[in-house]
This record gives sequence, C-alpha cells and structure tokens, in this order.
Amino acid sequence: MEKNLLWVQTGGTFACKKTEKGLAPATDDKFTAEVIDTFTKGRAVSITPALLMDKDSTEMNIKDIRKISAFINKNIKKYDGVIITHGTDTMAYTAAMLCVMLENPPIPVILTGSQLPLQEEKTDARKNFEDSITAALCDKLKTVCVIFDGKIYHGLDCYKADSVSFSAFSAYDGILGEIKKDKVIIKDSKRIKVGEYRYNKDINEKVALIKLTPFFDEGVIDYYVSQGIKGLVIEGYGTGGIPAKLIKKLKAAEKNGVRSMVITQCKKGGTRLDIYEVGNNVKNSGIIDGKKLGAEGAIAEICLRVAPVGGSLYF
Repeated sequence: MEKNLLWVQTGGTFACKKTEKGLAPATDDKFTAEVIDTFTKGRAVSITPALLMDKDSTEMNIKDIRKISAFINKNIKKYDGVIITHGTDTMAYTAAMLCVMLENPPIPVILTGSQLPLQEEKTDARKNFEDSITAALCDKLKTVCVIFDGKIYHGLDCYKADSVSFSAFSAYDGILGEIKKDKVIIKDSKRIKVGEYRYNKDINEKVALIKLTPFFDEGVIDYYVSQGIKGLVIEGYGTGGIPAKLIKKLKAAEKNGVRSMVITQCKKGGTRLDIYEVGNNVKNSGIIDGKKLGAEGAIAEICLRVAPVGGSLYF
C-alpha cells in the first residue's frame, strides 16, 4: 500500500542556488518536481509539497515557527509522515519548539536539511532527504526529530555543532537512533513518549536566554522584567551553579511572574545541583532545574511553562 508524506518546504541550504551575493534559497516548481520524481522512484510513497516560506534559516522567527506548527497540525491526520526541509543554523530551535507545540504527534515529524545545496555534485542533501523519507515512513518514530548524516536526534536534544562538516549536529544526551541500509534503528525508545496528541498553540515566546560570564551584570534581569519577559533560561557554570546575587534577582523577578530555569553551559553531563553549595542554593530557591536540556530545548520548555495554560513536556 502506498504511503503519503507531506513535504513542508521552508528554504535553507537544501534549496539554495548561487547568486552574486552568495548562496540563497530559490525554491521553484521545477526544483520541487525534480526532488519528488527523484526520491519517489521505486518506492511505494507519494510526496505532497507545501512551500510555506523560502528563506535562510538565519531569518527564521517565532511567527514562522507558529506557521509551520499550525500547518502541520491542520494536516497531521491526512498523512503518514511529515518532512520539513529547513536551514541548519536554526533547525534545532525549530525542532525543539515543534516538540512542545506538536505534543505526542501520531506520525513522524522529521526536520532535515544539508550543508551543501541539493544541486551540487558532492552534496549531503541527497542522503539526508533519502534518510528522512525512511524515517517518516517508520511507525515507531512518532515524535519530532532531526535527521542528519545518518543520525536520528530527538527534537528537544540536539544542537548544531559544526558549521561546515556533513556531521553538523550533535546531541546533549545521546542520539535517538540511526538509519542504516534504509532501516531505522531506534536506540532509546523510552524518549519517544506515547500519549494523546495535543496541539499547544498558545506558547508564550516572551522568554530570554542568558549565558553567564564573570562580567555579567545582574541588573539585566530588572531590564528583562521591565520589558515583559516571562521566562528566563540561565546558562550556568559546570553542574549548574549560579552566583548568589543572581539567585536573589531571579527570586525577585519571580514575584513579578517571571519563571527561571538553570541549565549548564557544558554540552554533556547536564546539571547536578546537589554536588556544590552554589548548586544547592539554586535547588533550594525554587528555580527550575533544566537537568540535561540544552539551550534550544530549555527555551521551548520554558515557553510552554509560562504559557496561559502552562504545562511541561520534558519533566
């Protein structure tokens, strides 16, 4: 039986062409038709394209992510899987937000892209798109994930780690699986949550990310509060420690309706707030422990927590 996939196009390097100013997305009907013809040959699958936007992902914003999530939600019961081609620079941020907004999707929702345009001879785009079709057809992969260089990354747990290599992405807490010889190998099925599908459209994007340095001025918190920020993600040091003066500021901000979460600047290991006094001070303050979340996933999680209906996906 033929399966039906939805291909959501947003631009990115995958669809780029050379211009006088450098590579720029240039999706058109010819390009779309050639992709579908090439990648459906010999497979019992049909692909329906939908061009939502055609931009470098550097220009991606929360309105675009809302548009993508709304379109997928509208069509999620019509297809067996979704593939989103997206620029790599902000792909992890979009993936994390889609994890939160499209909670427990009934079908695979796959984000992919490439480091070189599809039309270039030695591109990685062909492999990534081919692998994404394989993933989108897998009934056991009902979650939002990123497919890149044969790896499957959970949407809440990946980041762009290399600006030029075909192995562009990495995971804070390990890969979800791999694709080998046109087969999906899931290594951590516990991270694929099973439950009723819910579309969390009312997230609150009034959040900010703060990376601590020894030169950080805690007065910045007052400014964020004055600007209506409702959620703060703090990239603390090591196992999650943050200075006492900052804890005091965050507690004051909480009285103004601002929720705070602490994560680590380290790419591996997550927080361990029970080891050091500075960590226990955070733990006892009521500030949310981000555990193994990276910046991308933490921002998405806090957007949901400070939404009108609230909620949590990771914890």
